[in-house]
Amino acid sequence: MIKKKEFIWNTVGSMVFSVFNAITLMFCTRLNGVEIAGIFSICYATCCILNAIGDMGIRIFQVTDTKREYKYEDYFYSRIVAIVLMLIIGAIYVAITGYSNEKLFIFVILILIRVLDNFSETFQAEFQLNDRLDLAGKSLLIRNSVEMLAFIIFNKITNNIYISFGAMLLFGVFVLIFYEYRNIKKYVKERLSYNYSKVKKIVMESIPLGISTLFNMYVINAVKYAIEKYGDNEMQTYFNILYMPTFVINLVSLLLIKPFLKVFGEYWNNKEYGKFIKIIVKLDLILLLCTLGIEIVCMFIGIPILNMLYKVDLTEYKMQLLLMVLSGLFYAMATVMFYALGTMRRQKNTTIAYIITSVVSMLVSYTLVNKYSMIGATLSNVIIMFFLLIALTVSFIFYYMRQKKGILQEN
Repeated sequence: MIKKKEFIWNTVGSMVFSVFNAITLMFCTRLNGVEIAGIFSICYATCCILNAIGDMGIRIFQVTDTKREYKYEDYFYSRIVAIVLMLIIGAIYVAITGYSNEKLFIFVILILIRVLDNFSETFQAEFQLNDRLDLAGKSLLIRNSVEMLAFIIFNKITNNIYISFGAMLLFGVFVLIFYEYRNIKKYVKERLSYNYSKVKKIVMESIPLGISTLFNMYVINAVKYAIEKYGDNEMQTYFNILYMPTFVINLVSLLLIKPFLKVFGEYWNNKEYGKFIKIIVKLDLILLLCTLGIEIVCMFIGIPILNMLYKVDLTEYKMQLLLMVLSGLFYAMATVMFYALGTMRRQKNTTIAYIITSVVSMLVSYTLVNKYSMIGATLSNVIIMFFLLIALTVSFIFYYMRQKKGILQEN
């Protein structure tokens, strides 16, 4: 069972992690203007896509490895391989696209922040396996808070994006080394030895999840790339601001899913399929209720709050805001399916679902944004997230029924 202390710290840490982009964008918009904020938004989106390579779904494997098939060191070196791949592909992408100096600098800082996130994820997974999810939550809270505060304070003092983003990275490195790394040494005392065959096996098993996460990140950001092609930096900023309330739904999904990853693994590995399904149903019901509450709030005071926070006028975008929240529900429910399939080790199923959804995303977003501008962008988001949810749910049901049928035949 999850201890109260673990749940509280994971909740607080996940909240700070989830609002990182929202708060950074808010201060970037207020202090540096909508043009710079638009550049920050698309760079952040690209780094999230590339981060799928650095993440590669390794945490899902690590936390659900309740039988300890692999050691911590195997996951750590697997993560290094994934990070190196992420940086190489990121460098190739930048070389091809030809970013301006300003855009390149922001991109480099954000991708290095993602490197810190990935190392931290490996530490957090080990904390969770040792029943110290509270330490994982504290890591998220402290590092993300320090990074945001560094950005805000240095930006306020200097109004210089180079100094502000540079300070964000330096303070993040400081916390990773002097807080998170020191904590992990309490649980991993032996010298880390490199086992090529095990690292190779983890990487090969994680690649389908990594590909799924990569396409997942594209699916989330497909509309932003359509806006980059057919819109401008101002439209990009407005779209990202309207997207902010969905972070509350995503936050709830993270708060619910992460603590139960280990439980997911235990139920599935012990063939307690009834309990496994009940958790999924409960998570989806909570997400539905949360979304209804957010929709009601956004209907009456959502636009005034966003106008006040970001110093922009979004009065004409009320319908777009409500549609965006709905898309957040579909994505959060799809995330539950993604983690469930990952626990079931059905990486290929998720990969196929995300590849198909990515093709649909490109077609839908480029068509609707080109024709209908902002309303086309929000409608695209709803259609894409709903399609993703259906694709993953069908994959889940198909494999679950096959597994259940196999057990009945054995009995």
